[in-house]
Amino acid sequence: MGKEDYVSTGGSLKLKGVMDGGIRKKKKKKPPTPDPASELKSRDASAGAASAHGLGERGEEEPEEEPEDPYAGKTEAERRFEERKRKRLDERLKKEGIKSHKERVEEFNKYLSNLSEHHDMPRIGPG
Repeated sequence: MGKEDYVSTGGSLKLKGVMDGGIRKKKKKKPPTPDPASELKSRDASAGAASAHGLGERGEEEPEEEPEDPYAGKTEAERRFEERKRKRLDERLKKEGIKSHKERVEEFNKYLSNLSEHHDMPRIGPG
């Protein structure tokens, strides 16, 4: 066996199916720069739209009277699930009532004091 059999070629491991093997980053696309004339037109259009949609002087939205539909964009099953979840929460709140944290802690302490202490080992032997 000659020295040629044990020569390492160096470089990275070549894998099948990989063209170059390197990581290629995607090039970022720059947005096209708008013309100054078209920019003025868009400003005028947005100012007109702002006044039509009930925006204030500074472009802030004023609150609308009609609330948005909470079920918009949900399937029938999702709507039923939300409805059941809300009903369960209402029932639980009615059952528990409105308790402060202090009242809950006192109730829990009473419950713990009434439990049998089965885990306590009686003393065996002297002392």
